[in-house]
Amino acid sequence: MRKFKWQAKNEFGQKQSGEIEAKTLSQARIELRGQGLRQVQAKEIKPLTFFGFGGKKKDQKPKRRDTNQRAKRQELTRRVRKKEEKKSALSGDITWGPFGDIPFKDLLVFTKKLATMIRSGLPLVDALTLTESQSKGNMKRVAGEILADVNSGLSLSDSLKKQVRHFDNIYRNMVQAGELSGNLDTFLDRLVSMMEREKEIKAGIKSALFYPVTLIVITVGISIFMLTNVVPIFQELFANLGSELPALTQSLVDLSEWLLGGGLLTLFGSIISVFVANSLLTKGFTPFARMKARLILKLPLFGDIVMKAAIARMALLMANLFAAGVNIVDTLGVAANSAGNLMFQEAMLRVKTQITGGAPLSVLLEEETVFPLELSQLIRVGEETGNVEEMLESIAKYYQEEFDAVVDGLSTVIEPLMIVFVGAVVGGLIFAMYLPIFAAGDLVQG
Repeated sequence: MRKFKWQAKNEFGQKQSGEIEAKTLSQARIELRGQGLRQVQAKEIKPLTFFGFGGKKKDQKPKRRDTNQRAKRQELTRRVRKKEEKKSALSGDITWGPFGDIPFKDLLVFTKKLATMIRSGLPLVDALTLTESQSKGNMKRVAGEILADVNSGLSLSDSLKKQVRHFDNIYRNMVQAGELSGNLDTFLDRLVSMMEREKEIKAGIKSALFYPVTLIVITVGISIFMLTNVVPIFQELFANLGSELPALTQSLVDLSEWLLGGGLLTLFGSIISVFVANSLLTKGFTPFARMKARLILKLPLFGDIVMKAAIARMALLMANLFAAGVNIVDTLGVAANSAGNLMFQEAMLRVKTQITGGAPLSVLLEEETVFPLELSQLIRVGEETGNVEEMLESIAKYYQEEFDAVVDGLSTVIEPLMIVFVGAVVGGLIFAMYLPIFAAGDLVQG
């Protein structure tokens, strides 16, 4: 064991100092941070020597070499950081607003690389240096800022707290738990697994919505083209017939005249206004947001997709937070924020409020009708066996598989329905345009 002299600040910002014994400097810092201390600075106490006796010179040389290597590494990091800042300033990179966000894919790759390097035994500073050099865009900039903070003496979790825009509460809690337990690589692997599941869920929802949305947009585009370019040609032909147009054809002609007379701009303006109003009301008017969330859950097929995705996400998150040692109240609060649907969020917040009364989690979940009954039953089994964390992981896996099955089933069901929809719209337009010609032919034959 080696002795280290340390200085730090407690949770009230008061300076404290003392001595501690540990095998390495990193272990000493971890133990001190585990006591709630921040801004930890530690230095090894070297043994006193008198006239060259009492000390081991061969033990001192590696320390001097380590100090030189650390100084060189910090100087190299400072030069790289300065070079990147100069390059960013010259290139005119824009980082304000949405331009400063980090894509989810880049954040996942950064976490994967960092976990792999730390698992292989690379020191944190070296791992961050390599990861920063292999990153690009905003991820490179943020990784450089984290590296500079860690080099200045901050822990990785403390440096992430300065980047709350890019690293959410879940990410920071997992990293802090890994540092306190000395298993940072394990918790980073858990983060990677959780982020990959999140990516699969988002990709599944996008794939389920892509096909119908694309066909609807194409159908609307074809309809507007025919109404603004084809119907006017037929309108001249209808005028030469000299007979009254059928009601369906007349409605089509009126709609075409309205679009050409400025209605097209009104239509696009109305669509944009609906999207803007929906966004503002969802964020600022809770009754509207609640009604919208309830309506989404009641939609055929799509409601089932949203429900399974939300439960899979929350169960996996709770399992990881329990493994990180986070208390159940904070775990439920974080899970509520990640639900993605206001109905689930409000239900989880009610459970969080009532859990302090001592009621089992399974009972409280059973009282919330938004959750399926099987969820509370599975958690009850975990509570009775004392394996809630493992049960939550199993629940997450189960609902992830159910989610994938529903998305695959939706794709097979919606494809023929959308083909029928497109055919009905386009066929109806063509039938309405040719209907007067058919009627004129009948009159001639009569």
